[in-house]
Amino acid sequence: MGQTVFLALVVEHTQHSPGTTGAKLLVAQNRDPEGTIGGGIMEYNLVKRARGILKRGNFMPEVQTLIHRKSGPGEKSGMICAGTQTNLYYLCRPEKDGDTAERIVHLLEYDRSATLTIDPSGMHIIEHQPDVHQPQFKLSDGENGWLYEEQLLNFKRIAIIGGGHCSLALSRVMKHLGYEVFVFDTRENVFTVRKNSYARTVCIVKDFHEAGPIIQHPELTHVVVMTTNVDTDVQGLLGVINFPFPFIGVMGSQAKIVEIFRRLKSEEISKDQLSCLTAPVGIPMGSNTPEEIAISVAAQILQNRVKTTH
Repeated sequence: MGQTVFLALVVEHTQHSPGTTGAKLLVAQNRDPEGTIGGGIMEYNLVKRARGILKRGNFMPEVQTLIHRKSGPGEKSGMICAGTQTNLYYLCRPEKDGDTAERIVHLLEYDRSATLTIDPSGMHIIEHQPDVHQPQFKLSDGENGWLYEEQLLNFKRIAIIGGGHCSLALSRVMKHLGYEVFVFDTRENVFTVRKNSYARTVCIVKDFHEAGPIIQHPELTHVVVMTTNVDTDVQGLLGVINFPFPFIGVMGSQAKIVEIFRRLKSEEISKDQLSCLTAPVGIPMGSNTPEEIAISVAAQILQNRVKTTH
């Protein structure tokens, strides 16, 4: 606490760049760096530079675009993986930025929405509802030169309906991928529910149909239904199918999926709605352990997220 910290953020990137928009690196004296903006010689040189800036104690916020190629125009990163990335460098000082940093921690801890702005004059927080139609990260021209804006709410979100072994494994994988995980089940005393420390919340509902209406920010949230049987899978799907989730998947064998679709049709779910379901969920792997299922589902969600953000 109370330390000056050098902050590096990737504010823009192109395909093949090792650093991706939103990535962050924090460097403080006498501590190992936290995070990464792409690694390699680029990051090694930046950490070395950051140590020098921390010793001097003064630094003007800066934006730098690096080219990951040996030749051609532009400032070179020292890496040759192709693509470009634009980094923002900012020196966070306790006396100037301490209160703002505490607010950021508080907002993230309680999953509240706000926008962080950084320009050459400093960093600021504006609390407001998330705007899912605007990019989460944006670099533009402002009154004082460049302006960086970041919606602090985590746009990577998943709701898992069902709290069994596969749900626990998927929660673990998605948490490690940087997702906010929300789990729903009807059983409070099942050990896989009690053991789930990866989910931001584990909500116990009377019926899986109740889960959909209480999921916040549906436009940002991927949904995976993986309950214990067909009846509860159908109830979970009926609860979410009328909301604007970008992805709804259901786990099960082909025979189980056929029966789920038959029951959904009997509930007057339209063909268009059924076509929006991913069933069975997960990239085909010929595997059926909870951990392998979790990897296959996570891979499919990542593919879907890339498609919908480009």
